[in-house]
Amino acid sequence: MDRVYVMREDDTYNVIQLLEETAVGMLIPFSQSLRLHGFDIHWDPANPQHMTFMFVNHQPGHAAVSIFTYAHGANYMVHVETVATDLLHSPNNILAMSQRAFYATNDIKFDHHIMRTLSTNMRLAHGSVVYRNETGSFSVALAGIRYPNGIARYKSQIYVASCSDPSVHIYRANADNSLELQGRTIFPDSIPDNLFVDPQNGQIYATTFLKSRETHKLFHNPSLETSRIAGTRILRLTLRNDAPSFDIESLLVDSGELMPTATIAAVQRRNQIQRMLVGCVMCNFVVTCKL
Repeated sequence: MDRVYVMREDDTYNVIQLLEETAVGMLIPFSQSLRLHGFDIHWDPANPQHMTFMFVNHQPGHAAVSIFTYAHGANYMVHVETVATDLLHSPNNILAMSQRAFYATNDIKFDHHIMRTLSTNMRLAHGSVVYRNETGSFSVALAGIRYPNGIARYKSQIYVASCSDPSVHIYRANADNSLELQGRTIFPDSIPDNLFVDPQNGQIYATTFLKSRETHKLFHNPSLETSRIAGTRILRLTLRNDAPSFDIESLLVDSGELMPTATIAAVQRRNQIQRMLVGCVMCNFVVTCKL
């Protein structure tokens, strides 16, 4: 079973216990399988100390989203529900809209390994974004996108990273929660993975792969040690005032020596701290960078 950690401002960290409540109100260890992928946090506007964590959970036999509540400073989370549906067939990342509602990217259509490989290599538009509403009903918010991966939002706009069509798409949510394309920015020399939006100014931090074949090899066989040549670039995207597209600034480029398979870069601003935190898929550390 995977684990969840909380890292403090002094860079110490601890494991968060995952618990569930019995019918008589007792808290016991979470009994379900936990294989984590993307996640997001919804902050309760009425109580900033209370958070809802939504995890993409690749459980045996099906994919799901597991939802937990967490109080700031606690050493445990409490399971609320785990939801699954045929529409949530290949979830990659998730965007929490409330304590129950979310968008999730399905990166590809097929479960079978050969078909997944063919679809990815041929850059077929088999991905989708699904929406779950407050009552628990699911719908397809967006179809026909090439390998959607990271998803994030700022105010009324929702951003989706496409790996097979290397770009970040800008969407507007309609009244029925479907997503309407507003524009996109293409990346000519790197493949976007996850996105983080700085809540202070709306700038997007996109973590990208430079050599996708080498990264793919490492994911499937870490002993090949191809991380040294896979390469990572972290970009900062600023939305233009005159058009639905971005100005792009390269913040950091790494061959893979420092950050093997970097997958997410997030900004931390708290008290005197102002830095970028970078997480990697195939490593057991977090990289910190001054901004």
